[in-house]
Formats: sequence, C-alpha cells, structure tokens
Amino acid sequence: MSDERTPRRRRRPSPAAENTPENAVPASPPRIVVIRDDDTPDWMVSATQTSGAASRRARRTDPVIKKPQEQPAQEEPREEKVQNGPEEGMPAAPAVPKRTGEEKPKKKKKKKNKKNRAKRIRRRVIGVLCALVLVALIVAAASAISRVVDIKQTLDRGDGVFYPNIYVNGIPLAGKTLDQAAADVSAQVSSKMSMWKITLRTQDGRMWDITSSDLNMQVDIDDQLDQLWTIGHTGSSQTRYEQVKALDEQPVMRYTTLRYDMTMVNQILSQIKGEVDKSPTNAMRVDDPNKWPPYSYTDDAPGQELDISGLGEKICGMVDRLESGIVELTPTVKQAAVTREQLEGQIVQLAMYETGIGKTGNYVENRHENIRVGTEKFNRLQIRPGESVSFNKVTGLRSTANGYQVALELAYGEYVEGVGGGICQVSSTLYNAVMNAGPALTVTKRAAHSHPSNYVPMGLDATVQDNRIDFVFRNDTTSDIFIETKYYKKKNYYYTQFVIYGRPDPNGYSYELVSEVAQELPIPAVKIIRDKEQKYVVYDDEEYIASEGDEGYVVDVYRVTKDSKGLEVAREKLYTDTYKAIEPVTYVGVIPRETPVPPGF
Repeated sequence: MSDERTPRRRRRPSPAAENTPENAVPASPPRIVVIRDDDTPDWMVSATQTSGAASRRARRTDPVIKKPQEQPAQEEPREEKVQNGPEEGMPAAPAVPKRTGEEKPKKKKKKKNKKNRAKRIRRRVIGVLCALVLVALIVAAASAISRVVDIKQTLDRGDGVFYPNIYVNGIPLAGKTLDQAAADVSAQVSSKMSMWKITLRTQDGRMWDITSSDLNMQVDIDDQLDQLWTIGHTGSSQTRYEQVKALDEQPVMRYTTLRYDMTMVNQILSQIKGEVDKSPTNAMRVDDPNKWPPYSYTDDAPGQELDISGLGEKICGMVDRLESGIVELTPTVKQAAVTREQLEGQIVQLAMYETGIGKTGNYVENRHENIRVGTEKFNRLQIRPGESVSFNKVTGLRSTANGYQVALELAYGEYVEGVGGGICQVSSTLYNAVMNAGPALTVTKRAAHSHPSNYVPMGLDATVQDNRIDFVFRNDTTSDIFIETKYYKKKNYYYTQFVIYGRPDPNGYSYELVSEVAQELPIPAVKIIRDKEQKYVVYDDEEYIASEGDEGYVVDVYRVTKDSKGLEVAREKLYTDTYKAIEPVTYVGVIPRETPVPPGF
C-alpha cells in the first residue's frame, strides 16, 4: 500500500495498546468495517442467504478499514478514505481492491427473494377475497330467506279477505271478505240514500229541497269492490307483494258509483232562477214645475241574477259522495244602467255670482225695487241649445208700466235720475255668472260703463240702456241651460244672485273672471261752466263744484281656468277696458253783484 493516500482520523488507542511495543503484533485481529455493500468480501457472503450481521453491515455508513490483500500487479491501488488512521507505530491499512464479477450472485438472490415475497402476498389477498365472497354469499342467502318469509307473511294477511288500508265510502275493508264488505257498504249506502237531502237556500231565506227520489238514485257496489279485491289477490307473488306494500305508503279510497237522473234537478234550478232573478230599475228624470231646474228624479234599484251553470256540477259532486248539506244561492248584483246620480250629474251648477246692493244715494228704496224686478225677470229661464238671450228683451222696457221706479243711475260719468235706475247692477251680476260658466255660454254683445261701478271690479261690468246698449249671450252646448235667480236680504243687507245650471264641463274645470289694472290715468284740469241759467249759482262771486273729477284706468280682463282641486291650469286674456278720467266741474255765476252804497250818500 502506498503511503501517499489521504490519512483518516486516528482512533484513540486503548490502554492495552499503549503498553505494546511498536513492532509487536496485536493480540487480536484488526476490526473489519465495510464501507458499502459492494465492498463486502466474498468469504463473508453465503451463496444462499445473507446473514443478519452481514445485512446489518450492509446498512452501516461508517468509514471502514479493509483487511489487507494482495493486489494484482496490473491494477493500481485505489485510494480510500479511512475514518480513523492507524495508530502510531502500526503499519497503514492496505487499499481495498475493486471487485468486478463478485456482485452478480447477490443481485440474483435479491430478485428471487422479491418473487417469493410477491407470491406470498398474492396468496394472502386471494384468501381474503375468498373469505369476503363467502361472507357475501351467506348474507345474500340470509336476505333471500328473510324476503321469502316476509312475502309469505305479508300475503297471508289477505288470505280470503281485503288487505289493510283499503276503503270504500270511508269504510275500512281490512280483514273482510267480499260478502262482508258488500253487506257493510250496502247498509251504509241504503242508510245514506234514505237520509240524503240537499237544501238550496237564498239569502232572503227561501229554500228548496232535493232528495234521492228526485234523482231516481241507484247505487252500483260491486264494481268498486271487484276492482279493490284485485289488489294483492291477482298476479305473481312479487306483484301482489308490491301492491300490498304500496298500501302502507298510500291507502286506496274509493266511492261507490251512483246512477241518477238530473232532469228533475235542472227543472228545479230553472224554477229557482226564475224566482230569484230580478231586473234592475233605471232612474228617470221627471218634469217637475215645482223645482228648478224643472226636474225630479226617481231612484234607481239594483237587480240580481242567479248563475246556475255551476250549481249542477256542485250538486253532482255531493250526490256522488252522498253528501247532504245546504247550498247557498248567492245571486250576482246587477246595477242599473241609469242611476239617479248619473242623471243628476247631467245638470250641475256651472256658476254662481252675487253682488251686494249699496245703500248710498237718493231713492235707495226705488233702486232696490228696480234690482229686484230685473233679477226676477231671469228667474227660471231655460235656454235651448244654440239659443241667444238679450238682456233688454228679457227685462223689458224700463218703465213704470213694467214695474220700474225712478232712481239714480250712472250716465256719462254722472249720476242722474232715470226710470229703472240700478238695472245695470243686474246686468253686471248676470255677466259675471255667464263668464264664470266657461265655454258653455258665449257673450256676443257687452259694453262697459264709462266710469267704474262700485258693485263689481273694474272690467267686470256690463252696462245696458233701452234701445241702445244691450247685453247678449248664447248657449253653445248641446243641452239646455237653466238660470235661477234670487233677491234676498241677509243681515240688513240686500243681494242679487244668479245661478247657472247645465251639463258639466268635460274636463271637470271651473272658471273665474278676474281683472288687473294695467294703467292709471290722471285727473284732468277743472272745467269751469258759467251758470247762465242760474241752475246752481247766480252772482259772479259764487261757484258750485258739481264734480270733483276722478282718475281713469286701463284694465286687462282674464278668464282663469282651474282644475277639480282649485289649482290654476290656464289664464286667458279676453279684452281690455278703458275708463276715461273724469274732469272736475265747477259752476260759476254770471251776474255781477251790485256794490252796496255807504250810508249818508
């Protein structure tokens, strides 16, 4: 062995070795440690098996020192690392020669051992599978035996009798023979048929009875019993068994079949319908001269109608079950095609306007009388579709012969005496009622005063004068218009009122006439009039103020449209009125007054 290989770490020498001379031979052979399986010498491995010691050596990973052997001359020694080098004074361990063909027997042995182990595993698996198959066969056999027993016991329960959970008309047939079941069902059916009765009852207490004799009722019992007997009694054992088991989950309930004739019942229903049905009563408008508008109204009354189309089916169901009871007959209410509310809604109040009669000025009583007479001229006036109304024609000529009195009236900006004074308040009140009626009435002729009046807002007046100035309006609807007036006193104050009736506005709108002052006109300069006729004054140092004058106005007039809630939806400008300013008028005398002569002259 060459001394040039890398030395291993030396082991610590034992105490006995320390006392041994350097050239002395060890008392026991050196310990041999194999580095890996390939390094195990041939003499330590059996041809048939590997000893436990050798196997354990094969698993060691410690560095080894191999026993020195002669190396072939042609091979160079292989360096091996030794964990612990030789003790001091001892020769170095020879290099381990490399084996070549000595490994083949060991590999063959390992392969053979693996095959043997695989055979043993297969034998064990086959044994376990055989045991499992045997157990499964035993369990299957036991289950089959148990099922056979269960089928037999289940089918034995219906030997000559009906199986449980079978019912006819609610009667349980379990454990009964066909004859017993037929007797029980027949007794029940006969009892029910004798007691069966249906009572038809209306809401007002009228009643009609229907019995089995009315239907010529007959019952067929055998058909249902024969069908139910087949359950569990026909077919293979398996089929019968499944049918009986199905009864445990879902009982079978049947009813006997009745044969009956509904002809008599239909006749009874038709008779009832004829007695119950009642046609509705429509409301009517009746002429009544004692009312205005001149109509009275009759009340409408609802009718009723009995629908018998579904009653026959309901009665048949009760007959099939032999179920007695009361059937309530509830007719359907039928409203009248024309109701009183509808008729009254065809003539409604379209507008109402009233003004208070002032108390100032001369001839107050006469003015009140003129307004009363003019107001009553229009009371209960009926206007046909397309017809026009002339104020002057309705009120007639203002004369004492027609009941008018002398009173102050406004003419050309001044109050003067005239027969029928105050009639313009009647025309102005009617004008506002007409305009507030909306499109139902159309004003075709109207004139404003020369000076604003004190009973209506500016721009809302309508002046009239015999044979010269008229107020005219027309009915533009397809139905009649009615006017009702009233002259009345309230809290020592008199009023004139106009109410207009007609067909309601199609949109449910209401209307109102309003005015706005667009411009004010100043009072002109004073007008001086020489009173030559000595009407007010005589001497030139006297004067009489006939009028203090008044401002003028320019007024815009609108018609406001409101919805059913009173909210404004439209504002339409209709016209503009101008009231001229009135100049003051003063009268002065024309005769000089004589100068008085002093006493003594």
